[in-house]
Amino acid sequence: MKLVCASCGKEIGESPATGYPKGTVSHGMCEFCAKHFLAQIGMPLEEYLDGLEAPTVCVAPNGTIATASRKASEMLGKPALQIQGYAGGEVFECKYARLPEGCGNTIHCSGCTIRKTVMDTLETGTPHHRVPACLERHADDGPKRISLLISTERIGGVVFLEVDSIAEAEPEPDS
Repeated sequence: MKLVCASCGKEIGESPATGYPKGTVSHGMCEFCAKHFLAQIGMPLEEYLDGLEAPTVCVAPNGTIATASRKASEMLGKPALQIQGYAGGEVFECKYARLPEGCGNTIHCSGCTIRKTVMDTLETGTPHHRVPACLERHADDGPKRISLLISTERIGGVVFLEVDSIAEAEPEPDS
């Protein structure tokens, strides 16, 4: 999968993600834009993210994860290589991301609070704070319903998604 800078659009290499159709593009951040970002905030991005209280991921304009804080990596139980360049639903293990259409393209994605909140912040610059969201998460012993409180903020061309709270929720009753 081709990796493109989320900020300037420059091609920056190949992502280790596999199983995507030929021509699929993911986003990260090129060295120039990363340095520009660092100059704006005065410290390395990973150091900045690691200094935040809540687990935080940096989301590129197409919904892929550019990078994540150490707390986010621990919360997700995944090293950086299993986070960077992957779609948000894959990283958070949304059960719908496993459908053939993939994360962001299923009928369920249009109603996803996490996706809608991130995309609104990306498009309008409006930050959101402690938005309640639910995630049907894939697990080896069956789907788990997870309740979250999320916050978003746009900095440059990317969105920081903080997970303010996460807890297993009661399963929905069968219809």
